[in-house]
Amino acid sequence: MSFTVYPPVLSKADVHVHTRYSGFGQFRAIKFPESISRPEDLVDIARKIGLRVLCITDHNSVRGAFRALEYAKNYDDIEVVVGSEITTSDGEIIGLFIQEDVPRDLSANETIELIRKQDGLVVAPHPFSCHVPALGALVDELDIDAMEILNGGHLDGYANDAASKYAENGRWAVVGGSDAHALGQLGCSHTTFPGETADDFRKAILNRTTAPQGNISTLEMGVKWTIQIVLQADLLMFKSFFGLLEGDDPEDPIIKKVNNMRGEMKLAALLSSALFLTPPVPFLTSVTAVKVMEMMNRPKSTAPHCKPQ
Repeated sequence: MSFTVYPPVLSKADVHVHTRYSGFGQFRAIKFPESISRPEDLVDIARKIGLRVLCITDHNSVRGAFRALEYAKNYDDIEVVVGSEITTSDGEIIGLFIQEDVPRDLSANETIELIRKQDGLVVAPHPFSCHVPALGALVDELDIDAMEILNGGHLDGYANDAASKYAENGRWAVVGGSDAHALGQLGCSHTTFPGETADDFRKAILNRTTAPQGNISTLEMGVKWTIQIVLQADLLMFKSFFGLLEGDDPEDPIIKKVNNMRGEMKLAALLSSALFLTPPVPFLTSVTAVKVMEMMNRPKSTAPHCKPQ
């Protein structure tokens, strides 16, 4: 008697996704929202593109992840993993399967200890990036479960190549994440794993049976996503002018920020975005961003332990 052996079912997870609960970033004098994506919208898109597991990893907050988790309970074809991309004094660390916020600005070891106390898993995101906070070769000294070797947001390619080479020793599970800050980025880079559930995904990381797939952002996609973010922000600003901007969460950082802006500041923001959206400004901005990444990374191309300046 013979038996047919079928290969295991492979599913897709995005391990690195941001919502509007990631707060605000700053480049020199310019302050900007890290994302304005609603958690619920990300769940809807994840279902459409065939993701079985969606990891929400906002900067230093699990609030958006819990909103997505609650919303996803309405469906049986998607699960949300609560996570956070945590700022440490040594670089950023992602905690997955956690239940509460981990304080920022601790050392990497202290942060990992707090993730472990929640029975969480530890991922090193973009570990060899030179333009965002990264752990670099410190990964050798840390209790890490997985290394992100395919990050969809690193258009220059250096950080992904360096991480891929560094992970060839098989010490860590290897994963891919979109690092989506806009809805259109979701799933461009992702992780395949045997099974279909969040629990299967967790086991796959621990057993090192995950694999990164997908592609990094293209310049065309970068332009599209930048325009999308600006237009969505403009819509919020416009609604606020007429008192129509309401949210079901009084702690929503984007809505709080917009509602607290003075009228003249809102008008200035709308005029600035109109200027930004004028062709070919979005294209030139995206090209410049890629060139800046390349300039920051290339001088350190022989030093995978590089740290952002």
